[in-house]
Amino acid sequence: MDNIISKQHNKRLLQQDPLLAPHLPKTLPLTLSNLDDMLKRYAFVYLKPDNSCQGKGLFRVDRLDPSHFALRSREEHRPRVFQSLHTLYTFLLKHKMRRRYLIQRGIRSQTLTGQMVDIRVHLSRVHGKWVVAGIVGRVAPHRRIATNAYSGGKSVHVYPLLTKGMGYTHHAALATIDNMIALSRRAVAVMSARYPKWPEYGLDIGIDGNGHMWIYEINIKPGGLVFKNLSAKAYKRILLLHRLAR
Repeated sequence: MDNIISKQHNKRLLQQDPLLAPHLPKTLPLTLSNLDDMLKRYAFVYLKPDNSCQGKGLFRVDRLDPSHFALRSREEHRPRVFQSLHTLYTFLLKHKMRRRYLIQRGIRSQTLTGQMVDIRVHLSRVHGKWVVAGIVGRVAPHRRIATNAYSGGKSVHVYPLLTKGMGYTHHAALATIDNMIALSRRAVAVMSARYPKWPEYGLDIGIDGNGHMWIYEINIKPGGLVFKNLSAKAYKRILLLHRLAR
């Protein structure tokens, strides 16, 4: 049961499902070799502890050119620029949390004005059936790398986020919400098959410029703060279903 706290373990579990696998960004353990490989493939990556929450210990690395890299943390919005990958990696080893770290492909999920966004889908098991307790958008402050409330992110309703914030049409927004819920239900079904007594999950999902959905991670103890910051009604629903969850 202890493995359920590992982001990498849960990602491997979800990846076994052929319909979920295309929605999981590439993720590798943090090593110098893996960091080099990922930054050659992708414009930016995220570095995160394998077993933390609330965005603690999060970093983002952008490849500026073959020999220059920009590093930002959750707390700092001004990047540190490094002139070699080795000096960047040495800095990371000194300043990261003392936990196993992962490198995850960066997904450009953002508003029309360039703010990073993702969507939290919270599901609870009520009387043996999975119920969508809530779905909420999260928007990061300008030039910040994390969307959660502990990092200054703002909770927003999903429909206006997709239409006004990301330029979706009415029908495209509704279809995206339906597809996102279906994707979340499938992910939770896979997790539930492995952990049949676990009562609730929260999925963090990004959407790239092509409309493709990406499951960043599945949270095993999703908090209600993101819903509390949206509305009292949404928060009360989360609390009620949390009490009923089994």
